[in-house]
Amino acid sequence: MSLLEKINSATCTERFKNDWLKIFTCPVPSSSFLSFVAVATVDASQQSVLSLLYDIDVATEWVWKTREMRVLQELTENDGRVVYQLVSAPWPVSDREIISRSTAFMDPKTSEAFIRIECLPDFLPEDERYVRVRQMEGAWNILPLSENSCRVVFRLHIEPGGEIPSWLANIAVIDTPYHTMCNLRDMVKREKYRTPVEAPFRTAPDEIIRNYEDFVVG
Repeated sequence: MSLLEKINSATCTERFKNDWLKIFTCPVPSSSFLSFVAVATVDASQQSVLSLLYDIDVATEWVWKTREMRVLQELTENDGRVVYQLVSAPWPVSDREIISRSTAFMDPKTSEAFIRIECLPDFLPEDERYVRVRQMEGAWNILPLSENSCRVVFRLHIEPGGEIPSWLANIAVIDTPYHTMCNLRDMVKREKYRTPVEAPFRTAPDEIIRNYEDFVVG
């Protein structure tokens, strides 16, 4: 069972709510670092959101604290892509580098898109200037609600490594989903994201992890 499936909404805490966004933090088994679940209703098409997510070149404009992001490898047979991300940390903490594989699935009945993010810490040699994140799991779920609106669910858990105390990281854990979602909401209005993304999606409904409905209605 994946980490996303283990998160129990009954143990989570609502940390932020407005008319379009809710953010929860959740304890994770065998970790002192909290995960988060962000649920947003965005006034844009699902295709606009997907086009933005796949436009790695602009990630530094909207993904919170991201200094650099680039594709390392496009995988074959609809196996996704490998991405490098460098995340800023406040002085004197070292910046974090993350290498992840993202794989996309689509439900042919509901058109829900699911992008699973898994850590690949040994894909490249470590850079001594940064701390390599060795444990991370996350996902995006994008469900069309109408022609010009969709639900976007962003879930993530990171073990940051190094000398960051968990109590400090947990205080700031909602910053990432809050700023990232606000930036996403603005970015998808750009004309360029009206063009559907040409990205491989596996047609595999059973692979889509949907245990977020309690967060939507709660």
